[in-house]
Amino acid sequence: MRPFCIVTLGSILGIIMGLYFKSITFFVVITLIIFIIIFKKHVKQIIIFLICFLLFCTYISILENKYKNICQAYDNKQVKIQGIVISNAQEKEYKTIYNIKVTIIQITQTSETIQTNFNIICNIKKSKANSNIEYGDKVIILGKFEEPYIEKNKGGFDYKNYLKTKQITGIIDASQINIIEKEKNIYSLIYKLKEKLIQKIYSILPSEEASLYTGLLLGEKSKISENIQQDFRKSSLSHMLAISGAHISYILLGITNFLMCIRFHKRWSNIIIIIFLIFFIILVGASPSVTRASIMCILNLIANLLFKKPDIYQNLAISSLIILLFNPYALFDIGFQLSFGGTIGIVIFANKIYNKNIEYKNVILNKMLNSLKQIIIVSISANIIILPIMIYHFNTLSFTFLISNILASAVLGICLILGLIFIVLIFSPVSQIISYFLQPLLQFLILIANICSKLPFSQILVATPKIWQIIIYYLIIFLLLYKKKVKLYIKAYLHIIKYKFVYKTLIIILILFIISPYIFSIIPNNKLTIHFIDVGQGDCTLIITPSNKTILIDGGGSETESFNVGEKTLLPYLLDKGILKINYMLFTHFDTDHCQGLFTILENIKVDKVIIGKQGENSPNFEKFLKLIVLKNTEVIIVKAGDKIKIDKECELNILFPTNKLIVNNILNNNSIVTKFFYNKFSILLTRDIEA
Repeated sequence: MRPFCIVTLGSILGIIMGLYFKSITFFVVITLIIFIIIFKKHVKQIIIFLICFLLFCTYISILENKYKNICQAYDNKQVKIQGIVISNAQEKEYKTIYNIKVTIIQITQTSETIQTNFNIICNIKKSKANSNIEYGDKVIILGKFEEPYIEKNKGGFDYKNYLKTKQITGIIDASQINIIEKEKNIYSLIYKLKEKLIQKIYSILPSEEASLYTGLLLGEKSKISENIQQDFRKSSLSHMLAISGAHISYILLGITNFLMCIRFHKRWSNIIIIIFLIFFIILVGASPSVTRASIMCILNLIANLLFKKPDIYQNLAISSLIILLFNPYALFDIGFQLSFGGTIGIVIFANKIYNKNIEYKNVILNKMLNSLKQIIIVSISANIIILPIMIYHFNTLSFTFLISNILASAVLGICLILGLIFIVLIFSPVSQIISYFLQPLLQFLILIANICSKLPFSQILVATPKIWQIIIYYLIIFLLLYKKKVKLYIKAYLHIIKYKFVYKTLIIILILFIISPYIFSIIPNNKLTIHFIDVGQGDCTLIITPSNKTILIDGGGSETESFNVGEKTLLPYLLDKGILKINYMLFTHFDTDHCQGLFTILENIKVDKVIIGKQGENSPNFEKFLKLIVLKNTEVIIVKAGDKIKIDKECELNILFPTNKLIVNNILNNNSIVTKFFYNKFSILLTRDIEA
């Protein structure tokens, strides 16, 4: 029995219970005590599990209370903060962002000063930003404290929970930030080195290639353009932009070969690599994926130093436990889930699938075919486990991930090894020579992502699965993985003669359970439902008729914020409801706060018909709309007062406004479509932005 695996499983269940099922914790503890009584053989393991479960359940509850108390005490208040800068500056279009560790906080109105310890995000306008601020500096900040926004609609983006995974409690919009002390420590020196490396990289490589390179090797993704990130997402290559096991393997391969070439002693080489990995974790920002990969490598090297055989399951458990001890909310970080899920998939399935090497007389052909086979098997193995995680977070399914991974993996390996040499020699003239080889490789990697993102079936949009569906999926994987043991259990403990039939029936029933919501979603439920979706600024209404026809009226938006309401709020809401097609989309008018979210829906979901009114002016939003409907080949219905649109037998849209003669004053708002929706004797009036 692997003790750290039991400890980690107990800790994970404790975190989940402490956050979501606190009310039934008592019953879970009683159940575990009953298990101790029944299964006396495993009493030690169950006690360890129970202790870890209770400890982490308490730990997360304490943290939740801390977050709650801080937000209640300071939300929407003017504060004076003394703290330490714990990140390099992140440059945005209109503001500069820092992460600050707060040590002293004072509410300016009451002058009450409290010594504390929590992290915040500090936003400051570029005009007021201090370019001399560096990692480790002690600063005083004046500004307004804000609690991060929570999930407004089911399935929407929860910024507060996202920031918890980064150990951030709140946000301060700073009116002033001043340095009170310049402090140097090991962390500040490493971050200063990272800043200098990034500056030097950008001075040698073109902007696009430099941004990709710093993302691949230094974990700095903020400057990678949205188009490139989107191409990597669509081509199932996002994992390459997050430093993980593959990156660490290639980097270590380069370091190990270098140390072997200079005939360095193997034991000393292992110690040097361990020190380098600790340094590397700090340098790239200690994301869960790089921390997991580095800790597992360190544990393997320690095992070698102690002449012991490393246990990959124990190493996985220890690395996850270390991360969760520092931040239990990391369990809900997408990087954490994908990194550990992918590794577990490879560990469990790769050896089972990979039977033996391909044998050919040609040595080069042998190596190429076996490398290709390995890439395919590793990709499939990882995807078996991470598939539901990907669908849950990104609502996409790809049938071309093998093609993109085969093409990109070889290039990535050369990029990372050559990139490591480049970064070691970056302050020497040799780096300029290496850049001539590195630049085309990075361009080729961008090209692969771009081409693969345009392949048919590269990104299929799917509805958000429920948590119980994901649990059943993993249960099916477990039953298939331990097929023989499950059948023996059915036969021995349940005393069923037709145990093989029972096993197959169980699998079929579980599969039917998973697909049942999708079957029921297309069956009319004979109920009218109207959803008023919180899109912040503007309006958004979703009507689902008894015959399952969908009408989407407006989509919200914002003139100033960079937040994409369609991507972050409206699309997730529709996918959470299992809606993959809109029958009627109604643009009441083309102000950004009403139409911005609808553009995202038009780009991603099948829309049968779009309803608009007569336009008094060709606004930029209307021009964008015209391009989109041509691209998507969508039917457009132009309406005026008196028009009626029959949705189905019982439902109808009556257009009450505008008339043929448009109002000139405030032309967009005052000529909004006013519609009355009828369902039998029920009706609802939707006026939107008309002023009179």
